[in-house]
Amino acid sequence: MLARTLQQIIDRKQSTAREMGELAGVSTSTVYRWIAGQSQPDFDSIRLLVRHLPDHRAQEALLTVIIAGTDWNVDHLELNLDLNDDGEIDARDALDASIRTVRHAAESLAQVRATCCQDGSPPPAEDTLKLIAELGEVVRHCTITQRVLLEMAEQRRKRKLKIAN
Repeated sequence: MLARTLQQIIDRKQSTAREMGELAGVSTSTVYRWIAGQSQPDFDSIRLLVRHLPDHRAQEALLTVIIAGTDWNVDHLELNLDLNDDGEIDARDALDASIRTVRHAAESLAQVRATCCQDGSPPPAEDTLKLIAELGEVVRHCTITQRVLLEMAEQRRKRKLKIAN
């Protein structure tokens, strides 16, 4: 299944064997051996491909193959990592946004808990829908923060590699 997915990524021009090899840190011939089913990529190679393939559909296809048969699922979110539109991807901005969102959601959940637990009845449908939307925002902001921190760590790693060369 992985071999077929890698071939489809190439056929759909989402990447090339050469690019996948460069991203995964292996030779082009190694990628062709994966496609032919003669060998399997290791976890790090897959991780690097999923992280760095420029086409998110190719990333999703690889992830879907890797998690097949598990309880995991893949969702793609288009996220603007520059939260305050100042042109900088900044950990402080992302963390502040997540903290604000989590605090607000925590306060809302506490209020619902206080009113519902008095008599054991579930919250009204309207309150439930609001909470679901708020929790979705919490997930979105925390995901953005996670992506910002990963992006910053990756930039730091790339700078270290350039300095070492």
